[in-house]
Amino acid sequence: MPKDKYSLANRTIEGLVKLPMVRVNRKNFLKTQFKDDENLKGIIKNGPQAYYSANELRDMADVLIKDNVTKAASASVLAGLPSNPLIMLGTGAADIAQYFGLALRMAQQLAYLFGEDDLFNPKSHLNEVERGRLLGLLGGMFGVSGATSLIYLGSQKMAEPLGTKIAGKAMLEGVKHPMMKKVGSSVGHRISHQTLGQTVTKAVPLVGGVTSGVITYVTFKPMGQRLANLLADNLATQQASPNASNTKEL
Repeated sequence: MPKDKYSLANRTIEGLVKLPMVRVNRKNFLKTQFKDDENLKGIIKNGPQAYYSANELRDMADVLIKDNVTKAASASVLAGLPSNPLIMLGTGAADIAQYFGLALRMAQQLAYLFGEDDLFNPKSHLNEVERGRLLGLLGGMFGVSGATSLIYLGSQKMAEPLGTKIAGKAMLEGVKHPMMKKVGSSVGHRISHQTLGQTVTKAVPLVGGVTSGVITYVTFKPMGQRLANLLADNLATQQASPNASNTKEL
């Protein structure tokens, strides 16, 4: 386990977003989430926040979180069942990748629900700004100090059409190391701590798998709600601004 928790967080995120099950395609997600909405084309172009209030999206987030919690807990139980102590460490590593991979997936979905544009370029490696945005989202889920500011800087123009968001990204670039490293180190500490805790549950045959599933179920819901609340509050503030544009078709 790397001693540098910031490097650990970055390496974990970079590895996880390469997995198809973790990386969320914004357009496909919105198509599924709003498949029956008559404004689907506008939602994909401008974001859900152009047609829904922060409160409406927060209600939708609860449904999304519930679905992710169920899937995450089930997946964790399945990963925990092979509890032979001889393969404990290998199984633990897979379960941890699954845990944080599903957390990162839920974080992306919530971000897109509240109006974020694409979080990364699928054709290139993560750059520092993209890592910072993902670190902020994970940090927000875990209640990491400073994550709220990182999320805010990365999505300052969330209530505006997608083309105006460059200002927020530019501001995020401006703070690069100090805040990102603080949040990233805290996320890395959480990854390290979770790895130890989850691996221990594999030492007890069968019960380990059930325990792992319960841990995932109990922790995922508050994680999702914490991030949803941050994103909803951020969006509500922006929507209340007299300078916020409204592209909703009346």
